Amino acid sequence: MTLKQNTAALVLALGMGLLGCQGGADDFVEHASMQNENQNITDTTDTAATDGEDIADHVHDDFGISEEIQALGCMKASSSQKNQVNLGLSKKEEFLQKCSKETNGSFWCDQVVRPNPRSVNTFRCTYGSSQAHNLIHPDQGTWKYPIEGVRILQDLSAKGIKISQIYNWWRPEPYNKNVGGAAGRHPYGTSIDVRFASNSEADRAFKELCKMRKAKRLRAIGHYGSASLHIGVGDKTANTWGKSCGS
Repeated sequence: MTLKQNTAALVLALGMGLLGCQGGADDFVEHASMQNENQNITDTTDTAATDGEDIADHVHDDFGISEEIQALGCMKASSSQKNQVNLGLSKKEEFLQKCSKETNGSFWCDQVVRPNPRSVNTFRCTYGSSQAHNLIHPDQGTWKYPIEGVRILQDLSAKGIKISQIYNWWRPEPYNKNVGGAAGRHPYGTSIDVRFASNSEADRAFKELCKMRKAKRLRAIGHYGSASLHIGVGDKTANTWGKSCGS
C-alpha cells in the first residue's frame, strides 16, 4: 500500500472503531448527539433548536488520536483569527484578576481560560505549535458567563459534589469547527464544560443544575451520559440535551 492508502485505511479504521464504542468511555457518548441531533431532549417549556456539542473534542482527545491524523481535517486559523485570540490572550491577567475578585479567589479561574487539556494537538494544528494553550474572549462583556460558571461550581462543590476540571469557555472558529463543535454555543463565550470525578457525581450535579435552571440562573445543560456536563450560563438556546430535567 502507498502512504496515502495507508493513511486512508487508518482513518477508516479509526472511524469504524469510534462508531462501535458509543456509550462507552467517559466523554464518548457525546459523539452520539451529533449523529442524532434531531433527537435532542428539550424541556417542554422551551422552544429550542437542536444542537450538537463539541463531539470531536471529547472523542479525539480522550482516545488519543495522533496529531497527524487530526491534521488531515484541520483548518488553519487566518491571521485575523489569530489576532483575535492574541487580543484575548493580552487580557488574560485582567480576566484572572476580575474572576478571582468576584469568586473569592477561586482556583477554577485558572482553568476556565484554557481549552480542553486533551485537545492540545487540535489546538496546535489550528494555531501553530508556538501559540499559548489559552483562550480568553476579547469581549469583556462575555466575562460574566464563565465567572458565573465558576460560582455555580463553587455551589456544587459546597454540596459535596466532586469536580475534576473545567474547560472550554471560548472556542472561536476555526478551532471550534476542528473539534466538531456546534456553532451556537462555545464560540459566543457563554458556557463552560465540566468534568466531574465520576458519572454518578455528574448525575448529582445535573439534578442541582436543573434546579438552578428552573430558577433561571443558567439556560442550558448538556448531559453526555458520562462524567462531563455542558453548563450554558448565557446560551442563546435555552434547552437541555442528552437528558431532560424532568426525567
